Amino acid sequence: MYKSDGFIYPAVLFVSAAVLLVISYTSSDFITRKTFAKEAGEYWIGENLLQNGALLSSRHMIQGQKTQSGTQRFPYGTVSFYIGGNDRRETVQVTIKAVTASGTRREAHLLFNHKKKQLIQWTEV
Repeated sequence: MYKSDGFIYPAVLFVSAAVLLVISYTSSDFITRKTFAKEAGEYWIGENLLQNGALLSSRHMIQGQKTQSGTQRFPYGTVSFYIGGNDRRETVQVTIKAVTASGTRREAHLLFNHKKKQLIQWTEV
């Protein structure tokens, strides 16, 4: 170690470059995972709101209520539905719109059979 002139500077550069490489990789991985978790959470909240809207509208039709639309607020968003058609038709089309607390909008159309009291078709827009 008596002749260590010029050894410290390249070693420090190499170690600092390696540390910066590891930090940049882990930070980009963390940001990617966080973004994915946020988007997945928004997706599942939207799905939950649409399912709640389908349950609300089907309960609305089965109970025979006269109004053709309704809105329900939840802590994580709002869901509204509109029932198209009248009670005399066998199948009724229902439009469900959901808005999450962060502003993401989702919409679904479904067909409901009055005689069988079951959901026939579900289409997300």
